[in-house]
Amino acid sequence: MKILGIDLGGSRVKLAIVDDGRVLELNVFPIRSDMPTQAALDTIAAQAAGMAGIAGCRGIGFAYPGIVDMQNQRVLCINDKYTDAAETDFVGWAKERFGLELLLINDAAAALRGEMDYGAGRGCDSAVLMMVGTGIGTAVYSRGRLLTGKHGAMGIMGGHIAIAHDRPRPCTCGNVGCLEAYAGTWALPGLAREHPDFDRSVLKKAERIDYRTLTEGREAGDKVCRDVFQSALNALCTGAANLVNAYDPDLLILGGGASRIREMRSAIRAHLDRYCRGRVRVAAADNPEASVALGLSSLFEKREKRGENAFSEQL
Repeated sequence: MKILGIDLGGSRVKLAIVDDGRVLELNVFPIRSDMPTQAALDTIAAQAAGMAGIAGCRGIGFAYPGIVDMQNQRVLCINDKYTDAAETDFVGWAKERFGLELLLINDAAAALRGEMDYGAGRGCDSAVLMMVGTGIGTAVYSRGRLLTGKHGAMGIMGGHIAIAHDRPRPCTCGNVGCLEAYAGTWALPGLAREHPDFDRSVLKKAERIDYRTLTEGREAGDKVCRDVFQSALNALCTGAANLVNAYDPDLLILGGGASRIREMRSAIRAHLDRYCRGRVRVAAADNPEASVALGLSSLFEKREKRGENAFSEQL
């Protein structure tokens, strides 16, 4: 069954035409997360209308970077972006603009579903996902299904578990000491500027400070890049251990572009081996650019087979 998958992130949108686990067409474009949700939806609709395969789609899967009420298909809350989302009728938008049914779900949960069905988690019935992007997205898959909890937040708040109290940094969620505040891409520029040697670093003139910039600078011998990268990596190791200790998985999947950094995977693996009970495998997502779209496709197909009111039973 062919669908349009929409992966709305903090700085870009990925639109994909997906059919039976295959991405047929991909459109990636930047977006501003401080714009009203309706404006973001208008931009998405305009981009989607120009995709060749949109005419044959039978539904829309929408991955959202916030807490989603999957039974009622609405956003409950989101942190510091698209702040009017809770008042937005996503289902009505899909019907009005495309004449299609919508499936709305948290983005990390969709990504984990995609990796379990088509990627690094195939053959495994227990896994956690940690996506390193603008923020830190997490999700949990246990005994063959995604965990959602009573309020839709189970497993997806790993980026907002506090990991530090001796130098608590404010997070966009209003709390202090969250993992995101030490390792989310949005936090890296601030961490770099706080370094005493920032003015002598290549980062002083960098257009963007992210994990790629830090990796390139670190390899070139830049001290600030090395220190900031290591600090963020230490935070990710702590966050990964928290997830593993909380949910007892067989596998930790690292998603996002930073998941391709080999040193990151090896450091997290060593940390888990040292501080967590049992042996937990660590793997990069097989499809970091497409796992969300693949997960939306899988969920949509399962939902259609079981009936529209059985969504929570087939996650």
